[in-house]
Amino acid sequence: MSDGARVTEVSRRLKARCDAINGAAFLMPEVATGFTDLGLSPAASSLGGRAACLGPVPGAVAAALLVPIEPTTVAAAVDEAFHHATPDELLAARREGATRHLERKLGGSPPDVGRAISLLRPALEAAPLAGHPVFAGLRSVPWPADDLGTLWRACEMVRERRGDSHRNAWSAAGVDAAEINVLTDAWRGPQPTGTTNSWSAAARAAATERLQHRGALAGDELTDAGRSLREDIELATDAQEAPLVDALGDDADELLDLLTPWARAVVS
Repeated sequence: MSDGARVTEVSRRLKARCDAINGAAFLMPEVATGFTDLGLSPAASSLGGRAACLGPVPGAVAAALLVPIEPTTVAAAVDEAFHHATPDELLAARREGATRHLERKLGGSPPDVGRAISLLRPALEAAPLAGHPVFAGLRSVPWPADDLGTLWRACEMVRERRGDSHRNAWSAAGVDAAEINVLTDAWRGPQPTGTTNSWSAAARAAATERLQHRGALAGDELTDAGRSLREDIELATDAQEAPLVDALGDDADELLDLLTPWARAVVS
């Protein structure tokens, strides 16, 4: 079993690279237009596409899992998506759009994609499902038939598994969905396309006040206790990724080296 420092190092590096590659789903042209063939708004396309691996669940159920995005936003978008489209249609539209975008950014399928898949896919298939419902939903979906689609899906699975781990960690720490946004912005700086933007100013102000009362914030700045709280949440997130890191074993560094240039190309 990998030690804690190794789990933190590998899981965070893997997250960064897979987030970037999975970002094809958030950078593809359909983000601006929505899935026009399905008659969906951009929000319904994006959030419905993420939730589709769970089946046609009520929007409120998806909202409970896709936190820390503001829940009424998620619920309305997912309910819209499933009113107009089936989960299979949403999954196909998301996969096809992301794969096309990835192909454009990488200039086709790089020669080492097959090797990266051969390292990452078995590790994902070995990682436990318990406590990771969105990851479990993606594991239940058939793998794409092509290499670029499979690479993208594998990176999406890494992202959603860590997202499940993160939700578990901040919930266990007694932090709510609005508070984790405010706490994270104070910890690393506001993210221009992050989930913070889905919360109203009033909700953010109320979350800030609760964190101040808890002693985590002084004004808008982290206190020592607040920094410790946020860093402990990230370490607790890392710890849940240990089975994935262990499954990669000695191949982790080779995989990270393969993913690095592709990640840079997508976000360039």
